[in-house]
Amino acid sequence: MIVTILGSCANQTLNREGTSVLIESESSNLLIDCGPGIAASFGRAGRKTSDINNVLLTHVHGDHSSGFAYFVWNRNFERLGQQPASDLNVFGSADTIELAKFSLEHTYPELKFPFKIIYHELSSDKEDSFNVEKLSVHTIPANHAVPCLSCCVSDGNKKVVYSSDTLLNQDLLKFDNPDLLIHEGMMTDEFLELSKKVKHSLSSQAGEFATKVQAKQLALVHIAPSLLGKESALIQEASKNYSGPITIPFDGTVYGI
Repeated sequence: MIVTILGSCANQTLNREGTSVLIESESSNLLIDCGPGIAASFGRAGRKTSDINNVLLTHVHGDHSSGFAYFVWNRNFERLGQQPASDLNVFGSADTIELAKFSLEHTYPELKFPFKIIYHELSSDKEDSFNVEKLSVHTIPANHAVPCLSCCVSDGNKKVVYSSDTLLNQDLLKFDNPDLLIHEGMMTDEFLELSKKVKHSLSSQAGEFATKVQAKQLALVHIAPSLLGKESALIQEASKNYSGPITIPFDGTVYGI
């Protein structure tokens, strides 16, 4: 499996976008989340949106969903005068699907795209699953301020777990022994009370969970912009609870697992 971190931040900065992850195995692919800078993220990674056939939107917050309409437009624009992009499968809970449909219909009301957009509703309050070619995806409710989905993606040999935005979620323990755990590590321990209020994980909590789930490696994402440049502090706090490899990826970082 090839995992590309297209965005790693909790907001847009000069050189980082909101958290977004692309997972690929052979000819299968899954894009997780579409923030406002998604087209630029693909460009910086040397990739094309028109090659992506499956999208999972974890929740409605703008840093994870507000780029969806432009993503759809861009995957069409990239193929003008060529073979159109394949049909697009979009997965998410009911409120996220509703938002995705509304944003596309009202952003480009005059356009009829030369491919189908097929929406698949997932449960927001219990475990759910779907398959996209070689990839098997299991979702489970996260503990966030709005309905939100964490997920486990497997190609039958390797497994990636992505927390999305959440407080520490013990339900994710069923996805044990991941080859890569991509977990929100937004803040350091000094922001404990704030993290509880906004329902985002501390880096130390991400480390604690990585140990419990026996992750082979941990990638901290959704980093608060105020802590960029202080990545060593985030890694240090995570490493107090987890002895495995810890990274804070830049946008465009690729993990081969």
